[in-house]
Amino acid sequence: MLTALAFAGQGALRGQSGAELLDRYPELTAQAEAVLGHPLRPVLTAESGSVWRHLSRVQPTLFVITRLAALDAPEPSYLVGHSMGELTALCHAGCIDFPTALRLVHTRARLISACPVPGGMLAVTGIGVRELTAVMATEGFADIDIANLNAPDQTVLAGPTGSLRALAAVIRAGGVAKATLIDAPNPGHSRYMADAAAGFAEVLATVTFDPPRVPVISNVTARPHRLDRLPELLAQHLYRPVRWSDSMSYLRDAGVTELHQAGTGSLLPRLWAACTAQDESDGPVTTLRSERGRRPYASNVRGGTPNAG
Repeated sequence: MLTALAFAGQGALRGQSGAELLDRYPELTAQAEAVLGHPLRPVLTAESGSVWRHLSRVQPTLFVITRLAALDAPEPSYLVGHSMGELTALCHAGCIDFPTALRLVHTRARLISACPVPGGMLAVTGIGVRELTAVMATEGFADIDIANLNAPDQTVLAGPTGSLRALAAVIRAGGVAKATLIDAPNPGHSRYMADAAAGFAEVLATVTFDPPRVPVISNVTARPHRLDRLPELLAQHLYRPVRWSDSMSYLRDAGVTELHQAGTGSLLPRLWAACTAQDESDGPVTTLRSERGRRPYASNVRGGTPNAG
């Protein structure tokens, strides 16, 4: 039986979940805190909006928690990480050591936080990406990009906040699909991250990557990473969409029958179930009309909880 171990992105950090791992692995915790220059536990206990909940603290903390959680997991056949979780997967595969991976996660978060566009992300559930992009084109939302292709009927968009709110109103007015603004401080995986990607590429050029012990699926290609393209794809990852649904289809076709999530939570296994179920059946077709009474669009209604990455 082939299995996959998956690492979640930013949205997976919830409260004090995983704090016991910091006590169980004190040496690695101390190493991480030395790299970051601050303690990890306050990030887990901080209220939303606190300085401790800044992206440059949350993402490195999630990396540490999920990396420690994976130390207890059985060896999988494949590794995959959603958005930032891809770096955790590469660390677990032995491509980069723990402190190097943590520095990359921290640098990546700082570069993303410097995005000058006051934007965010919007999760749309209950409509396929083709139908969604058709509505965006018809309604004139040219400044919004596809950020995450999480499941056949679950897509996350990124762009300026005002445009996302306006599109959400159009989608909700249709009465079938759901549109939820995500608690994301920046328009990740969109054209607005081009400068961050360029800066990250410069950092990645200084890192030596080793061959993975276990194949790691790339979010950009939805295929196993090749060592010679790792830096290139990790930089592109900042402005290209997370092809999670395609990655799940690849794993299924490769013979994977079970996907487990490192750490607490069941978000990624639910997306796995949604993607593989959709692959096996076309499902019911639903029609949704835009707010302005223009062209209808159809969708297979399935899916789990949105993940921004």
